[in-house]
Amino acid sequence: MYRILIVDDEKDERNVIRFLLNKYHFQLDIMEASNGKEALTLLKKQPVHILFTDIKMPFIDGIELATKARELYPAIQTIFFSGHDDFDYIKKALSLRAVDYILKPVKPDEFLQTLRSVIQNIKTLEKDLAEIEANTELLKTHILNRLINKTPMQKLKNEYPSINFDFLSDYSYMILMQFDEPFFDRLPEEKDTLFFYHTIEKAIPNFSCNFIDLNPFQILLLVKKSGENSLHTKQTATRIQKQIHEEYGINCFTSISTKLSSPSEMPRFYEELEKDIEDRFFYSDTYVFPKEAKQIEDKGYPEGDDDLLLAIKNAVTFADIVSFKQNMNLLFEKYRLNLEISHIYVRFLFSKLLQLLVCDLPLYDKKTINKKMEAIYSCHHFSDIEEILTSVQNEIIKKLEDERKSPKHVIQIIKKYIQEHYQEDLSLNLLSEQVYLSPGYLSEIFIQETGCGINKYIKNLRMEVAKDLLNHTNMKVNDICHNVGYQNLSYFVRSFREHFGASPEKYRQRDKKMKENS
Repeated sequence: MYRILIVDDEKDERNVIRFLLNKYHFQLDIMEASNGKEALTLLKKQPVHILFTDIKMPFIDGIELATKARELYPAIQTIFFSGHDDFDYIKKALSLRAVDYILKPVKPDEFLQTLRSVIQNIKTLEKDLAEIEANTELLKTHILNRLINKTPMQKLKNEYPSINFDFLSDYSYMILMQFDEPFFDRLPEEKDTLFFYHTIEKAIPNFSCNFIDLNPFQILLLVKKSGENSLHTKQTATRIQKQIHEEYGINCFTSISTKLSSPSEMPRFYEELEKDIEDRFFYSDTYVFPKEAKQIEDKGYPEGDDDLLLAIKNAVTFADIVSFKQNMNLLFEKYRLNLEISHIYVRFLFSKLLQLLVCDLPLYDKKTINKKMEAIYSCHHFSDIEEILTSVQNEIIKKLEDERKSPKHVIQIIKKYIQEHYQEDLSLNLLSEQVYLSPGYLSEIFIQETGCGINKYIKNLRMEVAKDLLNHTNMKVNDICHNVGYQNLSYFVRSFREHFGASPEKYRQRDKKMKENS
C-alpha cells in the first residue's frame, strides 16, 4: 500500500483531501501534518510515496519541505495545492519536479486525474527499479561507482532499499590502475574489460576482487577479504604492471590503498589513490605508487644532476610550482646525508643552481648574486647551503604565483575545449598543450577548481550527451557510441549502464514510457 502525507495548516483543507481520497476509493495509507516542520519529522521516521502539500505554512513552507523530502526520497511524488495563483510559486514547483500544482478550492475531477497519474508514475518507477535490481551484481557495481564519487551512503540506501549494503564490507583494499591512453576503449570485442579482469586473476593465483570501469583510462580493483592474503602491496602491483605490459605491450600505473576499515573510507581512499598516481608525471621510470622515498647512494661525481637542474629550469619557465618544489626537494635530499661526495663539488653544484634561479629576479643584481655565492662557499654545513637556497626558492614561488595564469581561466579554456572535442581522443598531454602547462599541474588545478579529475569530467560529459541523444533522437546506439567519442560499442554500453544503472536501450525505453505516462 502506498503512503500519502497531506500537509496544510488548516484542518478543514486536510479533511477535504481525505474526503476525496475516500470518495474515489484510493487505497492509501493516509498521514497528516499541520505544518512543514511536523511533516519533516514524519518523513524522517518512515518513507512516503506521495507528498500533498500547501505552499504557505509556518516554520517550513511547502517549497522547502518538498526540497528536503526529495533529498530523503528521490522518487517521492510531490503535488502542491495552494490558494495562490502565483507564477513564481509555480516555477519553483516545476524546478522541484512536482507532479502538479492544484489551486484551491480543489476541483474533484482535477484531483482524481492527478492522483491516478501519480499512482501510475509510482508503479512505472517500481517496475523500472525491479528490472534494474534483477541484475544484482550490476546494481552493486553501479552503487560502488557512485559511492567512490562521493554519493552519500544514506542517499544510496534510500534509493535502493532492497539492496543489502553489507557487501561493501567484503572489500579490504583498493587498487587503481591508470593508462595514459584510452586503453579499455581500444580493446577488441572479444577482449573487453571482463577478459582483462580474468587475465589479472590468472597472473595472481587466489586473487579475488571485483572491478569498476571508471573511464577508458582507469579501472579500479576492489580486493575481497577472501583474497587479501595473496596481496603483497608493491609486489602485487608490480606483477599486475608486468603482466599487462607483456599481454598488451602498454605501460600501466598502479596505486594500492592502505587497508579499509569501513566502506565509508572508499571515497577518501580513491581520492588518495588518484593523487598518488599523479606522481607519474614526475617519475619517468616508476609504475607503482605511492612512491617510497629511498636513499640515493652515489660515488664520485654523480650523474643526473644536470637533468635535475634542467627540470628545475623548465618548471620555472612553465610556472609549474609542484614540479619546481618536487625537483628542488630531490636535489636537497640527494646531498643532505651523502657524506661520500666532495664538499667542493657540492658547493659548485648549488652555486650553479643559485645562478639559474636568480637570473630573472629583479632584486638580485650582480653584486647581490656574488655575495650569496661567497656565502655558499663559506658555509660550514650543508644545512646552511640549503637554508640559502630555500630562501631563494620561496621568492621564486611567490613570483610564479603572481605571474602564472589564473586557474579559473585555465579551467574554462579546458572545459570549452573538451565540450568542442569530446568526440575525439582526449589525453591529459593533449589538453595540457592547449594551455601551455605541464600535465601534472593542469591535473592538480582542475581537481582543485572542479572537485573531480579530468578523465571523470570527460566521461560525465560524454554520458550526458549520450543520454540526451537517446532521449531526443532516433539515432542507433552504435552511432551514439561513436558520436560521443567511444570506439568500442561493448565498452560504451558497459560504461553507460554503470553510470545510469541501465543499458542505453532500456534507458531509452524507460524514458519513452515516462513521457507517455506524464
